[in-house]
Amino acid sequence: MSRLAIISDIHGNLPALEAVLADIEAMGIAEIYHLGDLVGYNPFPNETVALVAAREIPGITGNYDQAVLALVADPIGELLNTKISPLGKEIYAWTVQAVNETSRAFLLAQPRERSVMRDGWRLRLTHGSPRHIRDYVRPSWPDAMVAELLAEIPEDILLTGHTHIPLIRQVQGKWLLNPGSVGFPKDGNPAAAYLILELGKEVIPTIRRVPYDIERTVAAIAAAGLPAKAGADLRAGRR
Repeated sequence: MSRLAIISDIHGNLPALEAVLADIEAMGIAEIYHLGDLVGYNPFPNETVALVAAREIPGITGNYDQAVLALVADPIGELLNTKISPLGKEIYAWTVQAVNETSRAFLLAQPRERSVMRDGWRLRLTHGSPRHIRDYVRPSWPDAMVAELLAEIPEDILLTGHTHIPLIRQVQGKWLLNPGSVGFPKDGNPAAAYLILELGKEVIPTIRRVPYDIERTVAAIAAAGLPAKAGADLRAGRR
């Protein structure tokens, strides 16, 4: 049996990432994958990227990571939410300036998606939908929509992030799993979220929530000159 930890949407929240990695270690899990969006929203983009790199955690790129790299003509319009708020634009502009060249190089090296085989199970790792990195695979989707999406990929398990909301669904023999967000949960629970995936004769997914020092991140948000609402949203676990 394989035991994997899947993390996603860290978004520059170093205290949350440190707490989650400590929990993963305490659970005795050695194999970790990330689903992108290492930066954005929170004030530790370079420290977060450096820790993921130091731990040699394999993963993929996220839409926010791509937007920060600014490899397209209109990063906000093509990669972020088309209805982005003035607050969101301010945080994005700060992040673009804050991300250093070492972090940029690491983000640039991340693949768009990844396929993994473990114990006879095929896993597809994407950030948004396999159709487009910015597309949301929402918990509200009916089974027919989920089945249509899963039929488009050859893998047995789709691991996707982007919504910041944990999700475990099985439809027509395939699995749709979202670990939620390490650094900016949006389901009303501010505790960091990640997924433990046990693979053997069966697929056993479990969402874990990990409390962390939110006030350390909130204080750093203020010190960086970012809007106070960013800290309030983090405390509330939603935007």
